[in-house]
Formats: sequence, structure tokens, C-alpha cells
Amino acid sequence: MNWTRRKFVSTAFMTTLGGIWLSRGFENLPFNDLENKLPGGFWPVMMTPFNEDLSIDYQGLKRLIQWYEDSGSTGLFANCGSSEMYNLSDQERIDLTKFVVEHTELPVVSTGTFSAQVTENVDFVKKIYDTGVKAVVLIPSVMVGKEEMDSELLNSFEGIMNQTGNIPLGIYECPSPYSRNISPEMLDQLQKTGRFLYFKDTTCNAALVAQKIEITSNSSLGIYNAHSPDVLHSIRHGGAGISCIAGNYYPELFSYLWQNGRAKEVSESVKKVNDFILANKSVIGKKYSIGAKYFMNLRGLDLTINSRKNTLPLDNSDKVRLEFLWKELSALCEDVEIDLVTYG
Repeated sequence: MNWTRRKFVSTAFMTTLGGIWLSRGFENLPFNDLENKLPGGFWPVMMTPFNEDLSIDYQGLKRLIQWYEDSGSTGLFANCGSSEMYNLSDQERIDLTKFVVEHTELPVVSTGTFSAQVTENVDFVKKIYDTGVKAVVLIPSVMVGKEEMDSELLNSFEGIMNQTGNIPLGIYECPSPYSRNISPEMLDQLQKTGRFLYFKDTTCNAALVAQKIEITSNSSLGIYNAHSPDVLHSIRHGGAGISCIAGNYYPELFSYLWQNGRAKEVSESVKKVNDFILANKSVIGKKYSIGAKYFMNLRGLDLTINSRKNTLPLDNSDKVRLEFLWKELSALCEDVEIDLVTYG
């Protein structure tokens, strides 16, 4: 659907959020109609492999990209939380993103906000976009402080949009440095600008996600659920796809749910896959991301199991737990006839 100025001036912004008028300025933003809606499906939140000296392991990253592709991913989110974006320098964020874009045919999005200052964010959004990504992702919890009102967050969104031309954007409700979710009312205002293509939702609330999906159903903005226990519910309610950390353990399961979970009736195989995801939601979160890298090595990716974060090393019980998960995953995929991607 094409969003034009007539949509804004007449009706779009004559609403309120918490008593704050949101009409000011938005109808004057420079933009063109965007026809580049992102494909639906599984969009992994990419990890960053490191060498022993904690420099970026680009050869390992190349293998990781291939694994995501071979597992049925439809797009990639580089330079995100799972990528340890807060532990990378600005130049590393740019180089990492550019490398991913240059080594895949899949569409890529990447984070562009690492400051509470609009001018700094504008500058970095442009640099990230110059790498060739399809959209630059904004993080509300970085753009304004925890104590600031939604009106200030909207001012920050507006400032960035006003100074970035027609660069396509996304939103990531990153729980760090603190959790700040976008309300349905604010989302309604933002999606009407036509600038937003990707929304990674972390509310962990199936009903709220469904509400956001309904709000954006006729726009260019797709809702990609980050909460793996709710992904089947969200894609069955029209969600654009899935972007969850569990995809760094078993991306094939989420590709399978996307391909088979939206049928009129939920099959027994889909139920088994979804039950497996539900049963292991706590397993995959323990000592993430080094746990995920260990699991990737069980699949032949040959990555160094390390992190720039202060994460405790894996002990024997952690390894036993992950090796058992691998056996269970292998048995499940044999049962429901899902091809697991392994190397070596």
C-alpha cells in the first residue's frame, strides 16, 4: 500500500498518546513511497565469531552466513544484540555489516543508533545505510533515557527521520541498556510515515504482538517476533516473521514453522516442532552466546567459543546439557523429516 501525504494531513496524526499531540512535524517529513517491503520468514539475529584475541573472525562469519542461508533464512539481522553490538567499535559495526551484505544474497538490516544524541545517530545511520543494508534499525532504549517520556522518544524518531532522507528504517525493542517497548499507539504513528520496514518485537506478550500486527497489516512495516514461545501464534495471526535467539541453535525449526505453520489447520508435525521450542526455551538462554557457539560447533561450524561479554565459561554440565539438546533435536528432525544443516 502506498502511503502519501494525503494520508497524514487528513487523519493520520490527529490522535494522542498519553495526552501528547503527535501531529507536529510528522506530516512535513521528506520521503517517497517505499515499495521495498522486506520478505517474511525467519530472520536470524546474527552472532559475531571472534578469534582467540577477540578480533572478529571473518572466515568464521562467512561459514555462519552460509549456515543461516542453508537453514532457510529469508533475511539477516547483523550488528544486533546477539552480535555483541555494544562491545564493537563504530568501525567494527560498519565493517561487520558491510561484510555480511557482501557475502549474502539475502536482505540485511543492521543497527544504526548508539547514542542519545540525534545528530550522532543521524551520522551513523547514514554510514550503516551506505554498507548496502535494506533498512537501518533504531533502538528506543538507546535513543532516550529510561526516565524520559514517550514524547521525547518521538522527538528523537522525528529528528532522525527529518535528517536521513528516504533511508528505510527499522525498530528493535532491545532489552539493553533497559527495556523500552513501543506502544501500539506509537507504532501506529510511526508506521504511517512509510519509512519503517522491520520491527523486532520483544514484548513477550502474544496478544500485544497480535495487536501490533493488526495495526501494521496495511503498511510496509513487518512485525518479526523475538519471543520464540509465541512465534507460531504471531505468524498465524499475520506476523511478518521470526527473529529470536533460539534461531542460533536450530534455525531450521523456525524456517519450518514459517513454511508449514500458517496453514489453516496446525499439523501434528508443526505441534511437535513448536512443543520442542517451548520445552527448551530456558535451555538455550543459559550462558548465551557462548552456549550457542558450542552448539554450532556440534553442527560443524568450527567457531572459537568466546565472547567479549563477561560470561562465565561453559562447565561440564553445560556441555552435557547442550549435547543432549543436540541429540533431542536430531531425533525430532528425523521424526518430522526436517533436514538439519551440518558441516564437517
